[in-house]
Amino acid sequence: MIARTLCFTSIGKLSLKNGQLVWSAETGERRTMPVEDIGVVILESDMIDITTAALQFLSANNVAVVLCDKSHMPSAQLLPFTANTVSSETTEAQLAATPAVQGRLWRQIVRQKITNQTALMKKLGVKHTSRLLSLSEAVKNGDPANCEAQAARIYFQTLCHDGFVRNREGEWPNAPLNYGYAILRAAVARALVGSGLVCFHGIHHHNRYNAFALADDIMEPYRPFVDQYVLGRLPPFDIPQEQLTHEMKTKLLEMLTCDVKMGDLRRPLMIAVSCTTASLAKYYRKEVDKLALPEFC
Repeated sequence: MIARTLCFTSIGKLSLKNGQLVWSAETGERRTMPVEDIGVVILESDMIDITTAALQFLSANNVAVVLCDKSHMPSAQLLPFTANTVSSETTEAQLAATPAVQGRLWRQIVRQKITNQTALMKKLGVKHTSRLLSLSEAVKNGDPANCEAQAARIYFQTLCHDGFVRNREGEWPNAPLNYGYAILRAAVARALVGSGLVCFHGIHHHNRYNAFALADDIMEPYRPFVDQYVLGRLPPFDIPQEQLTHEMKTKLLEMLTCDVKMGDLRRPLMIAVSCTTASLAKYYRKEVDKLALPEFC
């Protein structure tokens, strides 16, 4: 079953009753939802009350709770300390990984990210993708030549315009991209915890203030699944807006259930992410030598 993503935008209260998440809106609306069916809860309004019991139960069931700031952009999230029965064994293997191991992992991730970017460009009918393909093939362990950044510059400036820069506060379409990536990051972090991994210890991303460095690494090849809506200019992204609309946010949430090719199978993105994180845990435990990574389709 695909875990549901719930987004609450109005004034109300979230509580727990008999293992069910209960939403009581100011309008009098009342809904109940089984917690075991939920993967991500997004709280957009700062006028939402949520009980400690509800937060604890959501955490115990490995539900990512995403909090938004006053501009309605995701700003923080709640994750359990552990959601895996062998987390200590996996964490020890993760922390013991050598730079050589991390370098080989990063090579796989970057190559697949660039491959997926190329596939999206082809799907959108954009020519001149040969440069990206050559960069993908040129990626070495640890990506010392920074092929990832070179590919990103070509990719965004081709699909947007010359001079476009990815920035949290930048021009359109940075706003919808930021929102979509934040939701993707929450889903990846949830899957990592479920696989017994710690998010603060990254493969390539390292920052003392970043508690989700590993999520930032693993989400890289999944970014084009967000980009297809925004950079593909699908409605409602065909017309630039000063602010994100409800329709845009709703469309971006569909990304979590879009089809992802992984080997000979197609899976919803939320399931594919869990397959990737599970393969990473096995990689650290030396049970496999290759990550299960998404292919854009």
